[in-house]
Amino acid sequence: MRIPVLVLLPLLTLGGWGAQSLMTRLTGGAAAAEALDLAGLPPGPGRDAVYYTCRACHSSRQFVQQRLSRDEWDALLTEMVKKNGMAEPEPWARTLMLAYLTTHFGPPDDEYGGLPTAPGQEETFGICGACHSIRLVTQQRLTRADWDETLVWMVEEQEMDPLEPEDRKLILDYLATYYGRDVPR
Repeated sequence: MRIPVLVLLPLLTLGGWGAQSLMTRLTGGAAAAEALDLAGLPPGPGRDAVYYTCRACHSSRQFVQQRLSRDEWDALLTEMVKKNGMAEPEPWARTLMLAYLTTHFGPPDDEYGGLPTAPGQEETFGICGACHSIRLVTQQRLTRADWDETLVWMVEEQEMDPLEPEDRKLILDYLATYYGRDVPR
């Protein structure tokens, strides 16, 4: 089924469909929806709105490196509308976008070395930051398997204490989500 982009984009922005639910509706298959990458953006409410609004003009690398506050993201959205001809997002979409951008691409949180706020943040900071700079973690982009192998190596070769299974899963989930191979820097 082929749908022109000019029809698809208004459905996404005005109809409120998420990209994955839209793919499922159009193709009838969850596998096609799961295959949608969304430029490596981390999952979360507002991701679809950010992807389809910002990626209309920018690569994801252009906007994910900004690290702006909510007010700064809001001002940037206003500037894009007023000066660059971007369509004004619906109020609900703008709220979702601002929350998503601030959560995933807001200013570094000094308490946890700039790690994104999410389950596993504190544990990752405590375990990794106990022996080295947290920047060593944040500069990496590894697959989940590579992160798992790194934790094994840390225990076997670097004398890190073994992690409890639930902490290990939490940390691996966190690292794979925010510092995975396909996550933009």
